[in-house]
Amino acid sequence: MSYLDISSDTETYLTTDSDGDSVPSLQPLSEILASQFSDVPKNFNVVHINAQSIPAHFSDMLATFDSKDIHAILVSESWLKPCLPSTNYSLPGFHLIRNDRTVGGGGGVAIYLRAYIPFSVVDMSSQPSPPNAGEHLFIEVELSHTKILLGVYYCPSSRIDFFTSFENILENVSSYSHTIIMGDFNTCLLKQDSRSSSLRSIVNSTNLSILPLNSTHHFPNATPSLLDLIFVSSSDFAVKHGQCPADAFSYHDLIFLSYNVRPPKLKSKFLLQRSFRSMNVENLCKDASNIDWSAVLSADSIDDKVAIFTTKLTCLYDKHAPVRVIKMRHLPSPWLTDEIKTILNKKAAAKTKYKCKPTSINWGKYVSIRNHCNRVCRDAQRHYIHKSVQIGDSAKVWSFLRSMGVGKSRNIVLSKDLNIDLLNHHFSSSSNLNGATKLNTLNFLSSLPTPDHSSFVLNQFSACDVKKSILSITSNAIGSDCISRNMILPVLDIIIPILCHILNSSISCGVFPSTWKDAHIIPLPKKPNPTSFSEYRPISILPFLSKVLERLVYNQLSAFLRNNSLLNPLQSGFRPGHSTVTALVNITEDIRSAMEYGKLTILSLLDFSNAFNSIDFEILLGILGSLNISPTVIGWFQSYLSGRRQCIRIDDTFSSWCDTIAGVPQGGVLSPLLFSIFINSIATKITSSYHLYADDLQIYTHVSPSELHVAITTINSDLEQISDWAKTYGLKINPLKTQVIVIGSSNMIGKSNLSQAPQVVFDGNFIPLSEKVKDLGIYIDSNLSWGPQIQEVSRKLFAAARSLNRLRNFLPTATKIALAQSLLLPILDYADVSYLDLTEKQLDKLERLQNFCIRFIFGLRKYDHVSCFRNKLKWLPIRLRRNAHILSLLYNVLFNPSYPSYLKDRFEFLHYSHSKVLRSSENFTLKMPAHNTKFLDRSFTIQAVRLWNALPLSVRRAQSLSVFQKLVHNHYLNL
Repeated sequence: MSYLDISSDTETYLTTDSDGDSVPSLQPLSEILASQFSDVPKNFNVVHINAQSIPAHFSDMLATFDSKDIHAILVSESWLKPCLPSTNYSLPGFHLIRNDRTVGGGGGVAIYLRAYIPFSVVDMSSQPSPPNAGEHLFIEVELSHTKILLGVYYCPSSRIDFFTSFENILENVSSYSHTIIMGDFNTCLLKQDSRSSSLRSIVNSTNLSILPLNSTHHFPNATPSLLDLIFVSSSDFAVKHGQCPADAFSYHDLIFLSYNVRPPKLKSKFLLQRSFRSMNVENLCKDASNIDWSAVLSADSIDDKVAIFTTKLTCLYDKHAPVRVIKMRHLPSPWLTDEIKTILNKKAAAKTKYKCKPTSINWGKYVSIRNHCNRVCRDAQRHYIHKSVQIGDSAKVWSFLRSMGVGKSRNIVLSKDLNIDLLNHHFSSSSNLNGATKLNTLNFLSSLPTPDHSSFVLNQFSACDVKKSILSITSNAIGSDCISRNMILPVLDIIIPILCHILNSSISCGVFPSTWKDAHIIPLPKKPNPTSFSEYRPISILPFLSKVLERLVYNQLSAFLRNNSLLNPLQSGFRPGHSTVTALVNITEDIRSAMEYGKLTILSLLDFSNAFNSIDFEILLGILGSLNISPTVIGWFQSYLSGRRQCIRIDDTFSSWCDTIAGVPQGGVLSPLLFSIFINSIATKITSSYHLYADDLQIYTHVSPSELHVAITTINSDLEQISDWAKTYGLKINPLKTQVIVIGSSNMIGKSNLSQAPQVVFDGNFIPLSEKVKDLGIYIDSNLSWGPQIQEVSRKLFAAARSLNRLRNFLPTATKIALAQSLLLPILDYADVSYLDLTEKQLDKLERLQNFCIRFIFGLRKYDHVSCFRNKLKWLPIRLRRNAHILSLLYNVLFNPSYPSYLKDRFEFLHYSHSKVLRSSENFTLKMPAHNTKFLDRSFTIQAVRLWNALPLSVRRAQSLSVFQKLVHNHYLNL
């Protein structure tokens, strides 16, 4: 056994400082750990630290835990909160697993585990923690085919009787042959009392051993105590264990263990990358011009054409920008220099001196060194961050900011139990149709009369069409054919005739190239530490040129659908000029109109399960045929949909390939349009009002309070029809996620006697009435009071700001402005035109939220005035800002032909219908719709007309949206 306790009275560890005081001779904690583990690098090495705030001591953590021989760091008192992203506090080479305290301050436990060690979460304490229970986090790690239970436990107080709950936890995980538990139990084993006896009894009864340690807690002027403990299933495997002071963190010692099970070797990660920066573009184009492309033109099949083109282009770039193997490194923070580490060590030494001799002089010296250390660290970080955000490349700047915890992390962590082959099969959904139902549906589609418009055929693509399509796709993602956008653009003018030939050959022969059907799937976790396949979201990476071809077909098909009015006008998903905002405006306007006439609205929101991945190919082709799309084009779509494969890609790890037998291609340009076509006919089954946004369906009906039962009967009938339609077409609707709400004024709802109303039923399931529902991103409550929505805006904005606050003193002002405009203001602005009927108190709340953004940018204190700083930014006060958004949407509705007719129909110019409006009209004045109550008075339609008519004529006559927005902004700015 090895023990290291330099806080003891042993003279060996004492030295004399410049003041003549005897103090412990301190090595840096990082050096102590490195020396302890240097002779056992092949063991599983674990440490525990009572951090008393990871955020406050993160610089110390970076400096301390830099040894490659440490495999796991267990943390008590992490003091992390759910709103703080893990990327803010990630250690190089480690994955952070957390169980944060959600109520009150302090607390929380966490585990830093080497990123190459697979794990799964076994158990964690619920939050908020129940009384008489500690906080814990247990994970299973697999080392050399050996499963180890690794856990951290924290008891917040010596007054908490946690023993029963702790015993239950140990009994639940007793099946493991190897167990390591470390933590701060707030139970001193140096005492012979009831607490220590209870803990020893529990540990012994579960066949665990307590490894001997000296006192681990050394509070000034207090008796040292043994609170931090190590439990193992077998002391024979504990090759080495011990303790050492960690005064930089708390008065608790760090405890460590070397366990005789070999961890996996660190596998270096390599990235294959072409270096375009050093490429000579002139020589590249010269060689591209000399390539003999005739083999592409003469090849018999489209697959051969694509294969030859891909080979020749790849060979060209292998010469001018060869693929290089780049070893990915987990570099420590560049700002953490040796000089700063020395200052951190001096801070720890001063803390230790105060602990040994707690005088006011020693405390003052420690505080002085601590403050100096904090200033040096802040200045170094500020210099590093300033330098990193001023590189000019916005993509690299955002990549850097994400690495600093700004925005959503793109890191993928594999659970030990995650089988990526099975996950791939989960993503490769099959159709929900049985054979008989499918045949009946196909027969029905084939019996539909042929529309009287001309048949749709694909026209040949011009070079201009192809070039425009290529430039419209901005993603640099590399698909399975390894041809990226960056390989096409430098030689585009040279290869454009070849690309035109290939793309036109595809539509001429009705065949989609096979190699362009293969997709790489990136699984992104929907939540931290996912435990099931449903908690991953698939992101599909398709070949770049496949998306170019899809874009060309999309342009022609969407024009055909638009010109023949074949898409449902109330479908707002994935259509130019249509959005969740226009959909929400339409729905809320209808609700307010009903309230104007003293009616209630029953709104039902339906949730389709995995709809895009469940579409049956044959039925989709049958629907296309019913729209009078030519057999040749249907043949091309059949080729486009069939024969697809996908595999999961995580860094350099790939799953096996899996055939995709249903669903529109994930990430495909055509997929949203094809889905809209597929779901189009559902409207024929609905008698109520409705609105569609992709696969989000809202149905609603208006009724007087006395006829509520009639309205619910109507809704139930519609829900039954929708359920039958979904089963006929192979889609699933989750009844448990279906929501229903009754909306109206308090007076009208009071008259309706909701308790006596019949129940809403969907697919045999009773759907309870909700007080509030979330529809397309906003909360709608039963009175349109918008209280829940304002609360959600506030919550989301503060949550987003917390990831920025840590950097507020390190970022240049220009960067903070960009962050506020891209991450904070969109939360404030989203769909604000759909809830204009706010109280003055609610508007003041939104004003304070905007002021919070201004304070973040300029580093202002809570009570500093912000008006002059808002003027410096040229931002509008919140009321005028919302007015500007109303007018911006109105301008598009009036003059942009792509905007939805369901909004255009709400507006009319005086003496002119909007369809005959002339830009030379003298007054450009809108007709005010009739309205009698406050409900409609504060609607989008009324407020938009009122604001428009109040604008100067010169503003209303603006010739483009950008000019109009600028004029409106300046008009309001000068009020």
